[in-house]
Amino acid sequence: MNRLTPLEIQRATFPRRLQGFDPDIVREFLSQLAEQVEDDARLRGELRAQVARLTREVEEFKERADALNQALSAAERTAQATVAHAEAEAQRIVSDAQTLADRILEEATRRAENIEVVTGQLRSRRRAARADLKRLAELLAGAARDDETTEQREGEVPSIAVLRPRLSAQER
Repeated sequence: MNRLTPLEIQRATFPRRLQGFDPDIVREFLSQLAEQVEDDARLRGELRAQVARLTREVEEFKERADALNQALSAAERTAQATVAHAEAEAQRIVSDAQTLADRILEEATRRAENIEVVTGQLRSRRRAARADLKRLAELLAGAARDDETTEQREGEVPSIAVLRPRLSAQER
């Protein structure tokens, strides 16, 4: 059966019979029915348009959701890569720092050992210098004693005699 339009309902005619329905009441009923069918058709059209609009919106939201999910996945991958890179860089920095610390410690130990050697050498030189000073002091003390002894002997010999001419062996 074909769907009737509101206009077809309003223009519908029926054969007349005796003792049939009141044509005015039938016309009024058909007119109301046509209005309802027209309202229903308009409402169906509006609902179809609304369904189409909502379907487009749902598709747009799905596309946005897909784009957001892709962006989120990309962000997670980027974050993981960044964290992995940062951890690797941190490990490299720690390793470099440990290597540098080991090298500095080795250099400091070597220098400390050199300082110990130099300090030992300086102590030996100080002992040698002290021994030399003691010998020099003893020499000077001996020279001073010798000078005192010489001075005492000179005091016993008249100083004028030194100025007199010496007598030769025949003259004596």
